[in-house]
Amino acid sequence: MDYTKDVRYYSENIGLETEKLNSNVTNLRERKRILYGVCGEGMGHAIRSGVIIKHLQEKNEVIIFAHGRAYNYLTDKFDNVYQIEGFNTVYESNQVKSTKTFFNGIKDLPQDLLSNLTGMYDVAKDFGPHVIISDFEVYSNFLSKILRIPLISLDHTHVVTHCENKVPLKHLKDKLKAEGVVRSFIQLPNIYLITSFFYPPLTNPERVKIFPPILRKEILQLKPGNEEHILVYQTSDSNLKLIELLKEFDNEFIIYGFSKEEVDGNLSFRNFNEEDFFDVLASSKAVITNGGFNVISEAIYLNKPIFSIPVKKQFEQILNAIHLERLGYGEFHEDPDKEDLEKFLLHLDVYKENIESNFVHDENQAILHELDEIIEELTSKLNQGTIVNDKNN
Repeated sequence: MDYTKDVRYYSENIGLETEKLNSNVTNLRERKRILYGVCGEGMGHAIRSGVIIKHLQEKNEVIIFAHGRAYNYLTDKFDNVYQIEGFNTVYESNQVKSTKTFFNGIKDLPQDLLSNLTGMYDVAKDFGPHVIISDFEVYSNFLSKILRIPLISLDHTHVVTHCENKVPLKHLKDKLKAEGVVRSFIQLPNIYLITSFFYPPLTNPERVKIFPPILRKEILQLKPGNEEHILVYQTSDSNLKLIELLKEFDNEFIIYGFSKEEVDGNLSFRNFNEEDFFDVLASSKAVITNGGFNVISEAIYLNKPIFSIPVKKQFEQILNAIHLERLGYGEFHEDPDKEDLEKFLLHLDVYKENIESNFVHDENQAILHELDEIIEELTSKLNQGTIVNDKNN
């Protein structure tokens, strides 16, 4: 694997890196030091974290650990991004393959656990973070326990475990499985900050707070249009049945997620490019996607009805699709046919009106303000000796 600046490099060159950091040690002491871990599964974690990190850097020093697509995305936007290894889900035919995912992850776990924690520990001991923030990244969670540093959980994923979610009985098995996975990734942070476009009751309001989705500046600045094309975004390229369904229509579908540039009749496949994606999303008349939180949130903000086909057995996506339909922002389908999509397209005005009447967004202000206050509170406790920071021990 090609590492631009990974944890192994840092471990082997710790003297050189320490000298670079010490050259600005006075400034480091005046500003809060934050270690930020980002899950690399999909793009939602990375996009959300990019907004938060940019805000945090205005008043703090931030170093970032990420894997997979999150590492590639964040490296293009920030310095001090370190690559680690992480877990990846195996998809086949728009379905999570749990057994393959488990064995694919477990075979690399001993090596990843040792190399990730060793490298992260070396970096953290030298950097001396006051606070660790994790967007569903498991190794930063482990590191907070090793170094006894306050941990903030900031993601959408914990809506699964820390909100009261009523779902149909047929999804209960997936719900229980998802709850177990989520709880195994992040344990006992000081506080959970959840972002969501729906707001179920919280299980523990003293330690859990929920906010609107975190949206990129580029999305907030877009002016929605209403052209004839429909945007299609897929988490993986395994849903070939959807492609065959779209060919039965006369509508123009612009499709992302299949890693190719190709025109096939009414289907236009495109490689992912942020500027192109923004333009297509803003001008589309509707969106067809899985149940990924980020794309759904951006589409809702831009008043786009959503036809959601969540990845089977991926409970977080299923939960998003259930609430999307309950709110009247679009429809949830597991195995859609031509009639389902035709009916959806006939009701776009209804879904648009529901979104416009009910969805409220504060341009990220509430969660950014809350995060600043939490960091200030936690670091004040460190200074008072209420929380032990391993850098000083």
